[in-house]
Amino acid sequence: MPDPRLPRTALSGGFGTADADVDPDLHDRCVRCGRPTPLGVSLCEADNPGGIGAPSATQLHGTIAAGVGIGLLLVALLARFMLAGVGPFGASISGQSIRADGGVDVVVTVTNQGSKAAPATCHVQRTGFARPDDYVFLTPSVGAGATATFARTVPPPDPADGPYVAGQIAVTCR
Repeated sequence: MPDPRLPRTALSGGFGTADADVDPDLHDRCVRCGRPTPLGVSLCEADNPGGIGAPSATQLHGTIAAGVGIGLLLVALLARFMLAGVGPFGASISGQSIRADGGVDVVVTVTNQGSKAAPATCHVQRTGFARPDDYVFLTPSVGAGATATFARTVPPPDPADGPYVAGQIAVTCR
């Protein structure tokens, strides 16, 4: 026999089923206190005296989407404050030498024009224009307003991409 203190639900006799067919031990539990509740009910009457229903799926997903949006905004603001005063970086090639294996030894001069010390990401370009196969390296930290020089050995390019040509090699740093 079903517990008379529990309200009847559609599962306890709806749609042509007899009450005798329903297992009286089937119930959910209150998420706050653990008391038995009717199937599909997440809070008992003691914890939900007004009978307010659970949030809809739309409310739940909207809350999650708002939380993700606020999180992304906070990350963007944090990045903005952490990166303020970094760069721009001026760069030039002070020297270059093409090696026998097709690689290049370059000497890069980097100037930090920002108000914070920071490392620069430099791209050595084979043709003077940015390409996806550019050699990329990270410099050590360059002081605010300071200029530093770095020597790098650039490995030979893929033969299908063409060789390095003296006079066409350029560098950009960010």
